Amino acid sequence: MTFFLALLFCQQIPTGSKDPVPGEILVATGKSHDPDLARSVIVLVDCDRDGVIGLMVNHPNGKAFDGGPVTLGVRTLVRARSKPQNAQRVAGDLYLFQGLVERAGARVYGGYTGWSIAQLKDEISGGFWKILPADSAIVFDPSPATLWKRLSR
Repeated sequence: MTFFLALLFCQQIPTGSKDPVPGEILVATGKSHDPDLARSVIVLVDCDRDGVIGLMVNHPNGKAFDGGPVTLGVRTLVRARSKPQNAQRVAGDLYLFQGLVERAGARVYGGYTGWSIAQLKDEISGGFWKILPADSAIVFDPSPATLWKRLSR
């Protein structure tokens, strides 16, 4: 229910030249021609002058998720009321661990997506991505395989 309320009240963030922010959600549009990222929903987990890292939240693969086409590393996302030890706050109640963390409700991702800031801003200006505000209900949606279809409307 929370997810559906979030959809009713969440509005797309204007694109312009604003830098990406951790926690924002990217939803691939029909203009995307990259087969690795088509029909993807991505949460941005790290944005700095060196680049942007995101995790695909709608590609479950058994007990884990395919985090993206860059097949390096394992990351774990959790929701928590306060910052867990050794975690990096992404946004709101969403936290990132480098590596595998076994914790109730955690989602584990193999791989990631990555861009330079300029590259992602160009893709956003080109209409390849719809941007939604940070929302852990989207990241932890109970039906991730159908998330893109629901958010791309």
